[in-house]
Amino acid sequence: MGNGFQNRVSSLGIVGAAVDKGQPKDGVQNGPKAIRENGLIGLLKKLIDRLNQILKAYVLLTLYYSMLDAKVNDYGEITQPKDSEPDVILNCENQRALVKTTLELTECVSKSVSENDMTLILGGDHSIGIGSIAGHLKTFPNSFVVWVDAHADINTPGSSESRHTHGMPLSFLLTQTSKLIPQTQGFENIKPVLEANQLLYIGLRDVDLPELKFIKELNIPYFDMHDVKRLGIQNVMEITLKTIMRYCPNCHIHLSFDIDGLDPKYAPSTGTPVPGGLSLEEGKYICRTLGQTGRLKSMVVAEVNTSLGSAEDATVTVKSAQEIIKSALLLD
Repeated sequence: MGNGFQNRVSSLGIVGAAVDKGQPKDGVQNGPKAIRENGLIGLLKKLIDRLNQILKAYVLLTLYYSMLDAKVNDYGEITQPKDSEPDVILNCENQRALVKTTLELTECVSKSVSENDMTLILGGDHSIGIGSIAGHLKTFPNSFVVWVDAHADINTPGSSESRHTHGMPLSFLLTQTSKLIPQTQGFENIKPVLEANQLLYIGLRDVDLPELKFIKELNIPYFDMHDVKRLGIQNVMEITLKTIMRYCPNCHIHLSFDIDGLDPKYAPSTGTPVPGGLSLEEGKYICRTLGQTGRLKSMVVAEVNTSLGSAEDATVTVKSAQEIIKSALLLD
């Protein structure tokens, strides 16, 4: 699927999604800012520039490979108005804000993936998965989604007990489950764009019974944490790559990484931590393996909430987020 050295990106788009209304805990909307203010963009520019110089030297020696000057293009942040009135429509809290943000994010991500080798979307709660994937698939419909998360996020408004939309993004996206969502009150503007055979889960360990039923009925491949420990992350990723190849040997990949996919030891500052998760090295291995394919076109990092836990917890979580990003970009 590609050579890791040659597949480092030459242009990176960054989209902030300062979204918090898909869940009840304040602070997750500051995730993009926290990651940025801890030097991510400056670090990426420095690392990409350094690697670009290495690649140029490599070109002079081999006359084999060329690369344009690396660029980091920041598309700013999509936000939700703080004064927006809460609403509950069809068992979804803050549905109007969800629709507005989703449509804006879809257009922004679509623009970025069309203009850059790779797009990084910084959340924000994981309801941003709807607009992020919709935007990617708007430009590259024949793509595959790898979803790293402690949770399946495939509840429908009808099956959800919490009414929080950060637990529903995939049900809006999948053609097979979206039919269970009434197309009223703005929902008609969110179109299903994903088929079940375009999706694979890694890291599951807190899945609701209705979600498990959907996953099994739709035959969505998944690796829960029992599978990860039993098989080892290297074997998990070998199977993942074979699954992607069976879907389409040349398709682009979208990686959606909820930071709670990591064990709370490595990501304590998140809204719904679940013990027994991925180690940081396992998370980095997932990202690096997908990056090495040369087909990783976009990546979400969601649910970093530095308002939760101690200052040390926040620092650990932000650092973990930065580490998995660097691995996906082959900059570690």
